Amino acid sequence: MRGAAEARRALAPRGRAPRDRGSATVLAVGAVLLLVSVLVAFLLVGAAAQGSLRARAAADAAALAGAGVLLEGGSMDAACAAAVDLAAANGARVLSCDARQVASSGPALRVAVVVAVPALSGAEAHAVAHAGLVTKAGG
Repeated sequence: MRGAAEARRALAPRGRAPRDRGSATVLAVGAVLLLVSVLVAFLLVGAAAQGSLRARAAADAAALAGAGVLLEGGSMDAACAAAVDLAAANGARVLSCDARQVASSGPALRVAVVVAVPALSGAEAHAVAHAGLVTKAGG
């Protein structure tokens, strides 16, 4: 029996207690889990940013389409219909569409849209855009 105990001591790494064996594996697993968590967080932030950009683009395009109809003399209903059509083509849903007459520049349109962000399990990105005639400053 004495020979087996001496053999185990001889095979044990020098300077460390035998209870430290396997601690590097635990540290490696922890490091891998930390890296995976950071990667998932970056992917979620990226998905949210991409959804926000899609919503902004859809709102801008819809507002410009509706404002174009207003500037050509179309009705508010026709302008909002154009905005709804273009928003739908961009994968968005129009929440509100408001046309108004600005005294200094003419007709303007405000469009609010929502876009689904499927990567975030049913989350939605919202955006609002305004479009209308721009007048020259000072004139």
